[in-house]
Amino acid sequence: MHDYSIDRHPKEKVLFLLALIAIVTAPIVKGLAEYLVSLLEVSTGWSSAPVVGVPVFGLFAGLYFLFDKFLWKITWLRKLLLVPDLNGKWACTGRTNLKNGEPVNFDWNATVSITQSWSKILIHLKTSQSESKSISASIYHEAGVGYRLLYQYNNKPNADELDLSNHSGSAELLFSEGAESASGSYYTDRHRTTVGTMKLEREQETCRG
Repeated sequence: MHDYSIDRHPKEKVLFLLALIAIVTAPIVKGLAEYLVSLLEVSTGWSSAPVVGVPVFGLFAGLYFLFDKFLWKITWLRKLLLVPDLNGKWACTGRTNLKNGEPVNFDWNATVSITQSWSKILIHLKTSQSESKSISASIYHEAGVGYRLLYQYNNKPNADELDLSNHSGSAELLFSEGAESASGSYYTDRHRTTVGTMKLEREQETCRG
């Protein structure tokens, strides 16, 4: 997975809030831990016990992990932060309209798997001939329209596809507000010079309730 950017996203404010919570909470947790140790001293007859300290950076790391992996997916929080949850598998239907500078009409199908956290994402597209993985991405929200995803990718053909070669490209997809479907286009580099369109539908088993 790699980092991705989000337009108008208050990332610094989120990090500041997590740090503030860690700073405020650390003394409380430390005091509770010391109190529990003192109870153990009385009940066990220990003459001394280690003082349990919870450093601020430890709490911050824990809060960041929870937020990055789980908390950001809460519906109201995603809407506030303008971050769509694109996790899951998507059925992709594509059409190549231009190849090597010549007009074509070639239909193809693929499975797109998106793995996403608050800070990182990976878009993996697999067809019967090749697979591609994203190397950079950005998302921005268009009010009343949806979420636009732009990403760069590297494509690697299957070993038995001798007529194909490694190449890079870019794609731009517009997801619905509910992030259940998307459509857009893709472009490849000068080694392939292809242009086409893509449509994605979230597979039923990954739909959120």
